[in-house]
Amino acid sequence: YELITIHARGLGDNCKWLEMFEDVGLVIFCVSLSDYNQFSTDGNGCLTNKMILSRKLFETIVTHPTFEQMDFLLILNKMDEFEEKIEHAPLTQCDWFSDFHPVLSHNRPSSNNSSGINNNPSLSQLASHYIAVKFKRLYSSLTGQNLYVSLVKGLEPDSVDAALKYGKEILKWNNEKPNFSLSDDSMHSIEASSFSH
Repeated sequence: YELITIHARGLGDNCKWLEMFEDVGLVIFCVSLSDYNQFSTDGNGCLTNKMILSRKLFETIVTHPTFEQMDFLLILNKMDEFEEKIEHAPLTQCDWFSDFHPVLSHNRPSSNNSSGINNNPSLSQLASHYIAVKFKRLYSSLTGQNLYVSLVKGLEPDSVDAALKYGKEILKWNNEKPNFSLSDDSMHSIEASSFSH
């Protein structure tokens, strides 16, 4: 892995660091889930919601010509902080999430409960899924492609390892995809497999 930190104002046409992305197959873009109610000063000196700033940088990166043939893995980080914060700070504090109005069961689990999203999900599970879908729809509208997403608790190494393993699987699938091409008139290829056993 090679970590390259990018700021939106550094994405001009004369960026020499763009050459570093020539052989890249997957871009990992990280967003802190807990930023939805935090504010920072943008490039114009205006106080702006940090999630909105992340969205703007995301839009700038995914639409940049250098990255148009690359897959993106969005890592939604700080899930542990998000689980605590969402219980007392509504997600609608971010204008982008103003339409988030989940229907919750009175018997819903606590944030620490690991029940699945389809089995009486917690507020944090519903909200993180909602944010992932917002980014997926945005990405699809900008690129016409599918965005990969992983939720991460940054302080839990297993969580980070699982996200990076997911990234490796995406790359592996993209490398193997050409081997699965089928002829136009048949559902099954009659050619021998290119894989060795």
